[in-house]
Amino acid sequence: MSKTLELGRRIELCSMDRHCHDISLGLYEQESDDGPRFLVHTYSALPDVSTRVDFLKSALERMGGLVFCNDAPEYLRFDCGRVHTRALKRTFLDLCKLESGDALDPKPLTAYDKKADGELTARTLGGGAYEVVSEDDSEAGQKRAVAVAKGFAKLCEMDWSEAQPTRVSFACGSDHDRLIGVLMFRAQNVRAAMKDEDFAAARGVLAAPSQQN
Repeated sequence: MSKTLELGRRIELCSMDRHCHDISLGLYEQESDDGPRFLVHTYSALPDVSTRVDFLKSALERMGGLVFCNDAPEYLRFDCGRVHTRALKRTFLDLCKLESGDALDPKPLTAYDKKADGELTARTLGGGAYEVVSEDDSEAGQKRAVAVAKGFAKLCEMDWSEAQPTRVSFACGSDHDRLIGVLMFRAQNVRAAMKDEDFAAARGVLAAPSQQN
């Protein structure tokens, strides 16, 4: 007899994991007494699947900045107790591109920007606020700092204003350095990231075991 799983609301889908038998992987959100929590799940029972799921959970913790729930270690959550859905969805899709066994070092908050021809840094200001700073004061560097700040605002649903165009902040008031680091490249290429999200959303569904090879 089949068993119905209470997984919660699916917020993102990797329809074909090329690093693990092309299985489908879903990221689910549930409500708990400590706030929203998240689960990586697949219906597949193929070899190495549990190892793959464990790897992605570790990746979300070590690179995305989530923490494991003490009362339910198969789930993760944000320390701030909020959701940050858009940022989490993008992070999950990017982490699914890693091969199991890859290094899971947090990404730096500084990255080379081709259009600025120099490095940009997301400087932590505290209280969930960040300022994107160019290594030089050229017009191109400043424009790119503003563009990347807007990119973070879209990808992470952060607050942004014309008054301080290089600054963004999380509404939760908490710092999320690892999340900012892992999404730095995407903020530099936000249009491509949005197209990638739309493409991923249009591909497939999370298939039950009877539908998987």
